[in-house]
Amino acid sequence: MDWFTAAIASAFGLSAQALVFQRLQKHYPINAFMTWAWLGATVVLAVLFLRPAHFDAIVRNMVPLVLSGVASMAGNYAYNRAIRLQGNIGYVEAVMSWRLIITYLYSLLLLESAFEPLRLAGMALIISGLLAVSGAWRISVKELRIAWLSWSLLGGLAFALVSIFARFANDDGVSGEVSLIVVLLVAGISFLFAAIGEKSSLRVKLKHSHLIAAVIFCAVLGNAALFIAYAKSPNLAYAIAIDNSRIIILFLAGLAMFSQTWSIAKAAGIVLTFAGILLLA
Repeated sequence: MDWFTAAIASAFGLSAQALVFQRLQKHYPINAFMTWAWLGATVVLAVLFLRPAHFDAIVRNMVPLVLSGVASMAGNYAYNRAIRLQGNIGYVEAVMSWRLIITYLYSLLLLESAFEPLRLAGMALIISGLLAVSGAWRISVKELRIAWLSWSLLGGLAFALVSIFARFANDDGVSGEVSLIVVLLVAGISFLFAAIGEKSSLRVKLKHSHLIAAVIFCAVLGNAALFIAYAKSPNLAYAIAIDNSRIIILFLAGLAMFSQTWSIAKAAGIVLTFAGILLLA
């Protein structure tokens, strides 16, 4: 799978994951359901992709992979706190998109990625489109609460570090899928210790078991595709920009569930986003 296709697939998988996160938050503490999600996804991915031949490269890159896992735990915790405080996921995603700046500069300076004006323009179009669709361009001062805003900024920074540390391992022989296994394992264990520390029950009610199964499935599909995109993209920011287009998917899902309304600005945002994706292709 090439990086572009992987990034598109990740947008769909992680959109579904975000919606399941919102459902689970109504019933369980963040650390509890994230323990199930990440450790469950780790087991599935290990069965599918992990082989003895991979261990040498993993051991050689254990430090960046562990750091990526810790950053993943921090990023997902921050993301869940942000969407709990701010019901409009689009606002949260828009603020978190500042990680594009970090990863773009990192790729140019340290990965020696080529400066490509057309693709840079594509990223700008995607960001503009996402701001229009989410409504973040006209957010009121009253809605700019420091709580959800700070969690969103922290989440953006943490997710930028996830991709940077993972790419470091990718460039030294660890595939995207295999690096994800270690990252989710470290993050899942971190969530487990956090749940134990706050004395949260890890027990899941039978009537919610389908939500746990769904979040594990989405975590496997969305994150595996995203890490493949990280490993193969000529610039980390390109993969992240396309993945961020999941705001469009979430908006369309909202329309289908009658929780969103159509407008000229949102229609223009969708057009801008797709134009940006075409330039990145």
